[in-house]
Amino acid sequence: SMRLQINRKQLKAVMMSRSTLLLLLPTLLVTTSMVQVCAFIPHQPSSLAISTTLSAKKGASKKKKKVRGVGNRQRSTSGFGGAAVEDCPCGSGLEYMKCCGIIHKNAESFAKATPEQIVRARYSAYAKREIDFIVGSVHPLNEKFQADIDQMKHDIEINCYDNFELKECNIIEETFEGEGEQQIAKVKFIATMTQVDSKEKTAFMETSTFARAGKHIRQGAWLYREGEVVSVPTDGGDEEDDDESNDGEE
Repeated sequence: SMRLQINRKQLKAVMMSRSTLLLLLPTLLVTTSMVQVCAFIPHQPSSLAISTTLSAKKGASKKKKKVRGVGNRQRSTSGFGGAAVEDCPCGSGLEYMKCCGIIHKNAESFAKATPEQIVRARYSAYAKREIDFIVGSVHPLNEKFQADIDQMKHDIEINCYDNFELKECNIIEETFEGEGEQQIAKVKFIATMTQVDSKEKTAFMETSTFARAGKHIRQGAWLYREGEVVSVPTDGGDEEDDDESNDGEE
């Protein structure tokens, strides 16, 4: 009977252990689930780290734009910003983009420009290094016109008055001869330049001849046909022919 009593006590203990295990099982399952869930939550960086990373990316994406200088002057921009409101080099007193700049940049304005305006625009084109306009405003029958446009641009670019400041083009007179497609225009002007280093001023007088080359070329714009350069007359003196009197400008 004693052995039977011991077996009953062991059985009772086993039953109590089983009951306790069943009571603790839900808690164990919840704890295990939380551990599993937490294991798959990705690590979230701090707000400071995120801010630092974004700032670094923004800093890396910013590239400094370099303005390419040519000679002693900077190449002209498209006409926005400071270049639009600065005085025109021709000396008209107008803003660049309200004077020669619009002729440089707009083909329709070029086509409608008078010979006097083309003279001013060509002068300003040398000041602004608008090589395309200088070449584009030359008549195909000009003796210095080249079929190789790239070579012509190169020749002008290396002789673009880089050592001078061009700030005044004084128009003396504009005259017309003939009618229709055969009409020609002549513009007499004085171009003044200042040497960059010495600040010494120099000037020359030129009579430029313009003609149209047809509506299919530059929409019928006046184009530079030839030029005759003479020295600027002194007070009370007569004009004297310059040794290089023909085609002073390209």
